[in-house]
Amino acid sequence: MKSLLTLLVFVTSVTLFAQKISYSFPEGYETVLSKKDYKYLVDESVKAISKYYKIVSVKEGVVQLEVNQDYSMINLHNLILRCADMEKEAWQPLISAHFEGMYESIENQKQIDPSNFESIEAYLSIRIYPENYTDQMGGSENLIVKTQLPGTISMLVLDLPSTFASIQKEMFLLWNKSIAEVFEIAQKNVNKQEFFKATKVLNLNGNDIEINFIENEDYGSSLALDLPTNAPEFIGEWGSVVAIPNKGLVNICMISEEKPLDFIGFIQQLKPVVEQFYNQHPQRVSKDFYWYYNNAFTKINIVESNGEFSVIAPYLLTELMTEK
Repeated sequence: MKSLLTLLVFVTSVTLFAQKISYSFPEGYETVLSKKDYKYLVDESVKAISKYYKIVSVKEGVVQLEVNQDYSMINLHNLILRCADMEKEAWQPLISAHFEGMYESIENQKQIDPSNFESIEAYLSIRIYPENYTDQMGGSENLIVKTQLPGTISMLVLDLPSTFASIQKEMFLLWNKSIAEVFEIAQKNVNKQEFFKATKVLNLNGNDIEINFIENEDYGSSLALDLPTNAPEFIGEWGSVVAIPNKGLVNICMISEEKPLDFIGFIQQLKPVVEQFYNQHPQRVSKDFYWYYNNAFTKINIVESNGEFSVIAPYLLTELMTEK
């Protein structure tokens, strides 16, 4: 019996050593959890992932898997942010459910005939991520992505019952469709979702500024990609200023001939709020503000000095405002 226990301890030690687990934080996440709590999260994640896949290493929040498995790597970034907002006793069930959902997602995909586009098109959807997100997934070479918001990527995904799953290029090539065609179908699917819209008035230095919202926990950011369909009333003669801090929330300020400069106060007032909604959400999109006009998004440059923000309007917007 003693020999058996010794063997089990030895095997466990060898397994942990072989996995090369590092408890170094991902860049930018050093203050989200304590070192002790982060170690607990990593250890519980390794246990959960090991039920389904063989792990090579863990470093800076990225779990590297052995080759020829469903995933090449799995990142822990979303879990870190989600756990940070929960009591610690809820972490283990959350972590287990998270990786179980990922595994079930892959199993569901295996039931789909990848060559039968007609059976897949109803599941097509779009998710927006920061542009460096693909680095956590091993690069964009095997994904179907395009840039609609500067500094982000729009990714083609399958909207499955328990999760969203990225579409691999190998599957996409079977369809003989263009990226533009497939993204158009995916956007139409997104536009079918129900969502909440509202307008609130903010008084800034005696001036009433309208702040418009689009909210849907899963599709908010993707709905904003087609404002003429989903929120035409939020578009002024000179477009709108849009902020999309995370997947569920969109803030919009119309730019109209009647109130052409409201967007400056909108940005100055909301910039700290947008950064907060970005930093505290597990599925971030962008801290930037964009000018939306004629179906295109242009990043608005903002300069901070002594705690105050100066807004530099895009050149074309300035031209529109000065036309006689």
